[in-house]
Amino acid sequence: VQAVHGGSVLLMGGGQEGGRRGGTENVPYIAGIGRAADMLFEHGDRSGLEANAMHMQKMRSRLLERITTGLEESTGKTDISRVNGPLNADQRLPNTLSIGLKGVQSGRLLADIGEVVACSAGSACHSSSGPTMSYSAILKAMNVPQTFAVGTLRLSVGPNTSLEDVDFAADVIVKEATRQLNT
Repeated sequence: VQAVHGGSVLLMGGGQEGGRRGGTENVPYIAGIGRAADMLFEHGDRSGLEANAMHMQKMRSRLLERITTGLEESTGKTDISRVNGPLNADQRLPNTLSIGLKGVQSGRLLADIGEVVACSAGSACHSSSGPTMSYSAILKAMNVPQTFAVGTLRLSVGPNTSLEDVDFAADVIVKEATRQLNT
C-alpha cells in the first residue's frame, strides 16, 4: 500500500489479505442490514422508510421539547439547553438528538440514569470514562460552547419508540439534571 500510494498504512491486514486489509467481514451483521433494508421496502416503495423517518423525527422533536420545557420549568431559566447541530430540524438525523445541558456533567448524569435511560455522553466520535469527560474535539469543531459540551447527551429514537418512552426518558433526564443544577 505504501509503495503504491506513497502514504502510510492505516490498518495492518492479515496474511490472508496480503497485509492490505485488516479484519473479516461480519456476515451476520451484513445479512441483518440486508434484512432491515428489505423490511423498509416491503411495500415496494419508500412508504415504510418515509413513515419510519417521520415517526422518529416526531419522537426526537418531542424529546427535545420535553427536556427543554422541563428544564425551563424546574429551573426558571431559559438558557439551560441547546441543540448541537443544525438549527433547522429538517437538516438533522430524524432519529438522533444531541443536546447540551449547561451546568450539567453528562458523565455524572449517565452514571445516575444509565440503568434507566439508554443514552450516551458527548459526541459519537468521542468517548468518556468515569463521571466526567473532556471537551470533545467534534463538539469544538461544531462550535459548541464548553459550558454545553461537557453536558452533552446523545439520545436516539427508533421506529418503535412510543410517546410514553419519550416522556419517561425526558422526565428522568430533567429530574437528574435539575438535581445536579441544584447541588
